[in-house]
Amino acid sequence: MNFTTFSLQQDGALLRVTLKNPPVNLMSGKMVEELFQLGGRLHADPGVQVVLFDSADPDFFIAHFDLDDIVASATDPSKASKYPDINVLQSLALSWKALPQVKIAKVNGRCRGGGLEFILGAMDMRFATRESLFCFPESSAGFLASGGGVTFTALAAGPARGLEILLSARDFSAEEAERYGLINRALPAGDIDAYLNDLTDRLLKRSVAVVAAHRAVFARVYSGIVEPLFAGLAAENDGLRAGMATPEMQNAIAGHLKLGQTRENELDLPATMARIRSTAP
Repeated sequence: MNFTTFSLQQDGALLRVTLKNPPVNLMSGKMVEELFQLGGRLHADPGVQVVLFDSADPDFFIAHFDLDDIVASATDPSKASKYPDINVLQSLALSWKALPQVKIAKVNGRCRGGGLEFILGAMDMRFATRESLFCFPESSAGFLASGGGVTFTALAAGPARGLEILLSARDFSAEEAERYGLINRALPAGDIDAYLNDLTDRLLKRSVAVVAAHRAVFARVYSGIVEPLFAGLAAENDGLRAGMATPEMQNAIAGHLKLGQTRENELDLPATMARIRSTAP
């Protein structure tokens, strides 16, 4: 199976998924499609016990969801979700979360929007270099992080810090992300590989049965939040549909696409969004 938005490298029971969707690692509809395909393969592959995500781009883990695909989902019925209460990004995160393998994100660079939603919803563990940045820019464009972002952030950070992350729409440092519960640890760039090599070596020594037993306990512990979780995801879709009908969101997306989802504009996305707002009708 060949993929165009990431590459695979397998070393025994460890599978490394390296994201590479230039120029800025946008989470495109194609990447989503391919991640679903890979998840389906892993569901039936007991030979893989640990999956480690990283990026080929030193500046971007995932920039955000591709705005062209957001526009397409609003204008092309074939691109829209078939179910009003759950969308494709939410489904992607939940399907990956349900996989039996241990999933780990190694973030080096910017992880914003749909990328942050994916690692919060799909990954079991999240680590980052201290130079990494995390951001939900959606509120600065008149809508909300509706790929699971609001719901997963509320669960990870709590309501007070969650609202700060979501409504400030600023870049949070890796140290802040660690304190707020978005990632496990922020590590020096020179130390992160050694730490993850040691961690994955330890994880690979655990039997499939032991990992499954721990997951079964966690499932019981968190069983009470299943209904509220899906209610939150449904509310995100309501909020997205409401936002898409407003001039604020329409103008922000149109302005961003006019400037271009280029490396120059994406490196400091909060500043780019501020420029777009300052020139909006």
